[in-house]
Amino acid sequence: MHHDSVDATLFRYPSVGLGLDGIVDRLSSNIRQRRPDGIVAHSLGCVATWLAVHNSDWHGPLVLLAPPLRVLPATRLIPGFMRWPFAPLLDHREFMTASGFQLPTLTGCTVKTIAGRFDFSVPLACTRHPNVDESSITMHTHNSLLFSAAIARACSDWILGGCKSGEP
Repeated sequence: MHHDSVDATLFRYPSVGLGLDGIVDRLSSNIRQRRPDGIVAHSLGCVATWLAVHNSDWHGPLVLLAPPLRVLPATRLIPGFMRWPFAPLLDHREFMTASGFQLPTLTGCTVKTIAGRFDFSVPLACTRHPNVDESSITMHTHNSLLFSAAIARACSDWILGGCKSGEP
């Protein structure tokens, strides 16, 4: 049996305090410098990645795990004065609810989303977007997506060019 593999580089950012614009700027710079073969992002990192990929004019396969591509219902409960520690969530809400909001088109990218049926942080309805090439729904929770061998395999298949359909 042949096994493909990928060499991953982790891009970290603080999930509290730093605003979405700052995260996107750092990630755009990282993408321009490293020019990855593919990108896997999770949760709010999916929106930051979408914007950074567009800003850096990167073209390639992209896998978004639990992507909040629409306003998250839970963010409606966070008062605007609570910038710290909720800056990324509040920025996401503001960005998504702005008049005329639209995520930019990612020309030259193939996009796959993987959402968990039991993800109570990002409901399935929030993971849909017309510019996504393929979507999968699994029996995972928000964070269990990150620890699944089947999800890792689906991500590497997409990135390595197989773009294989099927349930991860």
